[in-house]
Formats: sequence, structure tokens, C-alpha cells
Amino acid sequence: MRNHPPFCPNLWMPRSKRRGIHRRARIRGCIAQTSRTFNKLASQVIMYEMITDAERRFNEAGTMFHLSTEPIEDEVVFSVDSDYITVINLIALAICCSHCKLLALAIMSNHLHLILEGTKEECLAFFEDLRNRLQKVFSRHGRGGLIARMKPNLVDIENLNQLRNEIAYVIRNPFVVRTDVNPFSFKWCSGYLYFNPMLKIEGAPVNDLKGRAWREFSHSRNEEMPHKSFFVKDGIAEMASFVDYMRVEQFFDNARQFVMWVLRNVEGQVEAALRHGEIPRLNDEELFGLSCKICRSIYRVNSPKELSYDNKKHLALKLKREYGASNGQVARCSNLLLSEVNKMFPLSVSKKP
Repeated sequence: MRNHPPFCPNLWMPRSKRRGIHRRARIRGCIAQTSRTFNKLASQVIMYEMITDAERRFNEAGTMFHLSTEPIEDEVVFSVDSDYITVINLIALAICCSHCKLLALAIMSNHLHLILEGTKEECLAFFEDLRNRLQKVFSRHGRGGLIARMKPNLVDIENLNQLRNEIAYVIRNPFVVRTDVNPFSFKWCSGYLYFNPMLKIEGAPVNDLKGRAWREFSHSRNEEMPHKSFFVKDGIAEMASFVDYMRVEQFFDNARQFVMWVLRNVEGQVEAALRHGEIPRLNDEELFGLSCKICRSIYRVNSPKELSYDNKKHLALKLKREYGASNGQVARCSNLLLSEVNKMFPLSVSKKP
């Protein structure tokens, strides 16, 4: 018998009809390809729109660094208001003689925190100039050796979230160390500048200082003025005139986000502290909130009370080792008895809970 090919309806159709079917198939293929291309372009547009203005500004910005000095553990470097005024004035002079932008600062009793925008070489050159100026002044009071011991630690800021964390860490630093400090009003920190509608720049341009007034301000007989000007009021450099606070505001979506980042972003503060080799300092409320978050993410329960005894001990170890909590804080935030915590960490028993 003759073998017939499998039945194919198209073969038995008129040629014109088959051509029409093939033409429609080609059109459908083109439409599908066009649709896929359109969807791909649409997704790219959506992704572009999802990038916030703050992210675009960060991507377009220059390199940024968190420059901090190693704390002088055995001495208080800056103890009275006149010391802090000297530091503020010399920071203003040094930054206005440099090619950097100063975005945030905090002056502590034994170290400094500065957020800078510029190349690594420019930032280190600025700090070297600042340290030389400080050393000349404090050498007159027998404290030049302390200034010489202030070594710079430069941390490269790689993304927008890290920039926000580092700025919040700087502003929060005096508030964490001292119980009498409001992070948004401490005069030796730039925290009060940002998103402040009441902010005013007062005083006279530094270039107006002549003779004795200039020498008292700069602690120098050198009459050379900085190439960028700033304002001086009552012998103190106006922080709003040499800290680029408006630049910082561009990296936050709004004032609410800025405040929440400073006060509520506990994980960001911990990350920033560890980057600088410091022990995170958290109060009970912050540490307990962090404990609950750890419980949900690791142990799948809502609070330390729901943990087994062994998991409570694991949580206690984590709070102690990673977050530097005191024995009292560990007990309160892990739902363990203080006596049990003291047995786990006997070397910390004498410390204040």
C-alpha cells in the first residue's frame, strides 16, 4: 500500500488561504516581539522613576568620607567652652582654605567627627591643616601633645544609605554620650542646622576682621584670609556659614525622614559604630526594640518572653557581644534574671547596669 503523509489541513487548503494564515502568524509574531520590547522599556522607565531624587544626587556627587579621630582615652582634650570655640573657628578656617565640603560635624571632649565631600587626598590635607592649627594653639597651654595623638580614621561612604547612617551617627554621638544633650540643639554639633526653618546666619564676614580681632579669632599673626568666606558673630564662626547643611538636606526625602533616621534607625547606628571600631551605645528602649526584631527574624517569635531558656541565653550573648549591652540591659532585654546574666558575664558585674 502507498504510504500517505500525515493529514495537514493547510496542504488541502487553497494557496491563497495558506498565505493568509502564514501572513497572520508573522504579524502575530511581530506584535509579540513589539510587546516584549515595550514591556522591557516600560520596566526600565519604572525602575528609573523608582530611583529617588536623593539617590540621583548621591550618584552624581563626588566621593564622601566620614573622618573621625581616635579618642584619647586617658585625657580630656576639650574641656571648657573656650576650647570648643577655638576648635569651631579653626575648623571654619581650615575648611574654607581647602577644596572640601563639610557636611556634618560633632566636637567631642576627646575626638572629632566630620563628614566630608572631596577626594581622599583633599580630605587628608584638610585634616592635616586643621591639626597643625590646633597644635599651635594648644601647645601654648601644654596640650599640643594631645592634639598630635589625634590620628585620622577615614571611612569611605559607598551608598546613600551609608551616607544617611554616617550623618545620623555624627549628629547622635553627643546625645548618646551625654544625657543632657539634645541632638538637634547641641551647639558643638551641626544637628540643629538641618531642616530648621528658624535658622539664621548672623554676624559679619570673616574678611571684615582686622588687626587684633583677626589675631584673636585665628590665633595667628598671618593676615592671609581664606579663599571662601564665612560669617563670625561674637568671635565665633557661624556654623551655618561653613557647613553645607543644604547639601545634606538634598540626601533626605523630607524632614521627617531625617529625624527618624537620627532617632529610630538603630540598626544603622550599630553598623556605623562597628565600622569605626566602637561599641554601639543604645538605651533600653532601642535595645529592646532590637531584641524583638532579632526574635522575629531568627527565632520566629514576637518577643524575648516567648523564647526557650537556651534561646534566651543565645540572645543574651548576641546583645552582649555585638551591641555592647550592660548586664542589666541584657537581663531586661532577654527576659533572664540578672543573677543568671551575671554568671554568664562575671567580668561585667561591677559595671553600672
